[in-house]
Amino acid sequence: MRAQVVPTHCAEAEVALDATHSVSKLERCDDGEATELLWYLDRIDQIGGALDGRFDRRNTGGGSVIYVMDTGVLATHDEFKGSTRGTRVIAGFDATSSLDVGRSLCSSPNKALEPCYDDFDELPTASHGTSVASVAAGRNIGVAPDAMIVSVRVMNERGLATTRTYLDGLDAVVRHAWAPTSPNVRTSIVNISGWVLERLNGTSAPASSVVSFATVEEKMRAMINGVDAQGRPDPNGKRFLFVVAANNVDGGCGINGMIDRFPAILGRDIPGLITVGGMTATNENWSGTCRGGVEVLAPAQSIFSATITAHDEYRGRRPNLRSGTSFAAPIISGIAARLLSERPDLTPQQLESWITATPSRVYDPDVLLADGKVAYVRSIAPAAATTTARATLGP
Repeated sequence: MRAQVVPTHCAEAEVALDATHSVSKLERCDDGEATELLWYLDRIDQIGGALDGRFDRRNTGGGSVIYVMDTGVLATHDEFKGSTRGTRVIAGFDATSSLDVGRSLCSSPNKALEPCYDDFDELPTASHGTSVASVAAGRNIGVAPDAMIVSVRVMNERGLATTRTYLDGLDAVVRHAWAPTSPNVRTSIVNISGWVLERLNGTSAPASSVVSFATVEEKMRAMINGVDAQGRPDPNGKRFLFVVAANNVDGGCGINGMIDRFPAILGRDIPGLITVGGMTATNENWSGTCRGGVEVLAPAQSIFSATITAHDEYRGRRPNLRSGTSFAAPIISGIAARLLSERPDLTPQQLESWITATPSRVYDPDVLLADGKVAYVRSIAPAAATTTARATLGP
């Protein structure tokens, strides 16, 4: 296991796209002019509230696989460069063929690997999957920089998805996991930083193609416990930990900011599916996170992440502040990838137990926000048993 200490005090340089839009580049780190740009990395290796400007990568997630169910991942971005191959984005599947509402006029050979946008209104969402993947497994800004990424496009440039695109995306995950050319891993991670509608009004897909929430939930439950190459339940098959964003109060919550969207509502009821809420750099609950059903918190405010405008550009904090539980979820996915890198035998249920067995650490703990529990990176002892997850994998 190679150790790597990453400075989190870095600088960003603004790059103009036009008179009113800009992105950023990642510049020097750990000098007198740098700010705590990558604070979210610093946060998850500190037990106390104070940040020390460093992120200790005790391992880098090598050998693990994260499936990013989102809007596509720009495979050629510098954040996904591998040590022995061109990119760690090893495959891409577009499951949005049934979805016409909100489809962009832009074109690409494969939007799962080459996401595009027609205008600047589409850029934030078109870049969403790339941003999420970079936080989970970016080379410079990610939690697990050696993890492999598979892009599964279930949302379009307007961020719209249906239960049909989700089910087709889950089928693509299973097919890839069992493909002879895929990494031979028993447990993988599926990151979902969004929510889904059963059907969009006006879509050209026939009513007979509508999939119920119960059908998607049944599929996810089966994948957690193990499935064969045809997606049928098999306790000896491939297993998947689901990491889901709790969503945000600006349109993703129900009454009084409570979680009411699928699949975030499933976290409390399904071991092996984690619903992630947000916290801030000042070690408080993030006010924008949905509440209720949250199982653990992770950084969600002012997150520096990759964008699709160029191979070396980022969705910067100045002026394009980027916040949301969409970015808290991939932090948990990155932590899970690092755990699997050390202990590939862990089940999704054991991973969830380990990640959520963390003390309350925010200054304003709230029972509706995981009692203030913030996940942080710890190393698993090689001799740890695998039977009773909470007893053997606790902090």
